[in-house]
Amino acid sequence: MDGSKLIKIMKPNFSPIGHHRREPQEIIMAKFIAFIKSMEDGSLLGNLHDEGIQLTEEEEHFASEATSKHILLFATGATNVPTIGFVPKPTITFVHDDSKMIPSAQTCSNSLHLYVNKKTLDCSLAHCLLTALMNGGIFSKL
Repeated sequence: MDGSKLIKIMKPNFSPIGHHRREPQEIIMAKFIAFIKSMEDGSLLGNLHDEGIQLTEEEEHFASEATSKHILLFATGATNVPTIGFVPKPTITFVHDDSKMIPSAQTCSNSLHLYVNKKTLDCSLAHCLLTALMNGGIFSKL
């Protein structure tokens, strides 16, 4: 599973064009795509360091080995696309909640929840995603 395939599989549920929530959702989506690309090209760890984020030894290890399969597993509970495809199709849901930053998922509905608020727009979504993937319990292990 490569990053471009993951991006095609995970359909974002954007607000309608022109709605005041659309632009921040697009910014979060761009950060999500950048995270996936940095995992693929091996620059995730360096990017997090460049942002001045102090990582634990466990975070450094996980960041150096994270792949798109980790995101698919976190969001759906599967490491590969089933032969017949996902039912329901995987989605990205943008949740406007000022109290949350760490992405969450509902594997029953194949939905990744990305939080949209001032904190997530201003901070490192990459670190929030890394934290979510690491704390996904059995879903963090391939």
